[in-house]
Amino acid sequence: MKAGKGAFLRIPLLLATLAAATGSLASAHHGSRISYDLSKTVRLKGIVKVFSYENPHIYITFDVKDDKGNVTEWAAETDPPAMMARKFGWTRHYVKPGDEVTIYLWPSKAGATRGFLARIETADGRVTDHTEQPQQ
Repeated sequence: MKAGKGAFLRIPLLLATLAAATGSLASAHHGSRISYDLSKTVRLKGIVKVFSYENPHIYITFDVKDDKGNVTEWAAETDPPAMMARKFGWTRHYVKPGDEVTIYLWPSKAGATRGFLARIETADGRVTDHTEQPQQ
């Protein structure tokens, strides 16, 4: 079967399109830390709702009660499971729903109730100090 002239042009175009799409996905993911204010931390005490130990990042969703009893849901993002396991010995059972935690995080620049994990203290005394400045 004979290939037409257009077949040779389509292959480079397809490769260029794939390269552009892959590059934009990688930069979108790795730019996420720019969303947080790394000049300050916020201390929050709450109860874990969800511990999502999955790639690309671990997320801890937790409820924080204020002095008036109002509950606000917060979320803390941290590094991938492999990195947290290697650096701090984390497993998918590090915390679980219902656990009381004190979390220090670099807050969202947009004012959302979320941030990047700087430190976590569990009720049973475990501490993960992740305060070295994350890369932007």
